[in-house]
Amino acid sequence: MGCALVVAAAVAVFCPAVSSAGDPDCSQDQPFTPFDTMDGDNPVTMQSGRVVELRASNKSQCAWGRISSGTPGEEIWTDRKEPSADTHEGFLGYTRIDSGSAKYTEAFKNDGRVMRACGSSQGVIECTGWF
Repeated sequence: MGCALVVAAAVAVFCPAVSSAGDPDCSQDQPFTPFDTMDGDNPVTMQSGRVVELRASNKSQCAWGRISSGTPGEEIWTDRKEPSADTHEGFLGYTRIDSGSAKYTEAFKNDGRVMRACGSSQGVIECTGWF
């Protein structure tokens, strides 16, 4: 299923693909928050106060997204690309907070690629830097 990203009047509206399961052989064992990202920060605190974070595991060579300090309905996903590419594979593990204030995506393999986490709160999308 395709997805379109439309930005109008500084509000992003989109139609994410169906939620995807994580990659085989991925785990969230020995997680850490990478701080040495390209093109931005990790984690990112949104204007709404939500925190979007890319988490990773050196053990499984996988990464995933997390949104915290949120409310039900807010979204989180990860994007993945080749380090020098202009385009990326997006909406990996797309999910929403269903209850509580935090939610994780499934984990996905890096495989020599870079990843970032993106979140949506109150119609605004923000992403971490690529790691």
